[in-house]
Amino acid sequence: MDDAAILPGLAAALREAAAMARAAAPRRAAAKAPQDYVTEVDLAVDALLAERLAALTPGVAVLSEERAVETTGRLARYWIVDPIDGTLNLMAGLPFVGVSAALVDAGGPRVAGVVRVSDGLICAAVRDGGATCGGAPLRTPPAPAELVALSTGLLDALIAEHAGAYAAARRVGKLRNLGAQALHLCAVATGGLAAAASLEARVWDEAAGGLIAREAGCLWRARSDELDWGDPAGVMTAGPQRSLAAHPAVAAALSAALAPALEHGPERRRP
Repeated sequence: MDDAAILPGLAAALREAAAMARAAAPRRAAAKAPQDYVTEVDLAVDALLAERLAALTPGVAVLSEERAVETTGRLARYWIVDPIDGTLNLMAGLPFVGVSAALVDAGGPRVAGVVRVSDGLICAAVRDGGATCGGAPLRTPPAPAELVALSTGLLDALIAEHAGAYAAARRVGKLRNLGAQALHLCAVATGGLAAAASLEARVWDEAAGGLIAREAGCLWRARSDELDWGDPAGVMTAGPQRSLAAHPAVAAALSAALAPALEHGPERRRP
């Protein structure tokens, strides 16, 4: 099955996952770290996607934020799933919640899908094949909204140590943190955000939305660019990604301004 042929099945799985999340009300939460939780909804969606994606691509492992990596060897392809992106939002009854999945190979993410749980809107991408949103081709618009999403950890760092970078971000737009990194990245792709930067997002937060942003014509870079993607255990235990996604109109300025905080390497953007 070629990559484009995977997209309809991926979209169907994501729509089913979003419907499950909308219908559920989390009643039990376990803390994984301070202000970081997993609920029974995360686990139910995770189990659903593991089943659906395994059926969609037989023999391809499905890895997740919520499950330990069982594979110790190398893999040519595997899925990375974030069953609920924005668990705190879900627990609080806030609508900014997503579900994401990315099929990766030795070159990184190659097929990606993100669904917005509130209304079922799906953004998707195939590496070197472009992006879509709501089933229509997606290229980032000429001018983005004057809004910049910064993660909590990055905002803390900018205020404490990088006043100049904070000021540069404010010159681009008003600051937001909507609490779901995959949706931040899709919003950069659609022009709803000028940029999204995170100090603490992990690979499962970034892989799907990052490919969508890049294929829409935006900058997306993260420490995952330097990972050995054939080593799934190493990928899933990699540390914070220190990522930046940005519209081309502001990418150079924000890259330079945020570099001291994000410690990035070379820029990568789809032509």
